[in-house]
Amino acid sequence: MRRTLALASFLACTSAFSAQASDISSWSFGSDGTITWGDVEDLRKTIFETFDTDGDGALSNEEYTAFDKARAEAAGKDASSLLLRAVSGLGRENTDLNLDGSVTRSEMETALRTWFERVDTNKDGVITKGEY
Repeated sequence: MRRTLALASFLACTSAFSAQASDISSWSFGSDGTITWGDVEDLRKTIFETFDTDGDGALSNEEYTAFDKARAEAAGKDASSLLLRAVSGLGRENTDLNLDGSVTRSEMETALRTWFERVDTNKDGVITKGEY
């Protein structure tokens, strides 16, 4: 019985932490109106630190659903071009490359690299406001 209560308390605390951490509307991305590949890598790391709650290196269906919800809520708070694109651009159809239902760090990196290369139209390694 104590074990069950301890587990329930742990899960409740974990859920509360996840709900607070999933408010991504305050996340900063890029600096001075530009986005470098380093900024994108930092974003990927933050996504996994925030949403990979079991720490297995992949976003499960449940974890990715939390990420989907957080992106939609952030876009609702700040309808900037970048946030609106992130709602659909980081959808599982673009990130779950092997269609197994989870998104690994590698799959996320590949999807973000594809996005970065597509948006960086002048191929200077920096995305500026005119490009996104």
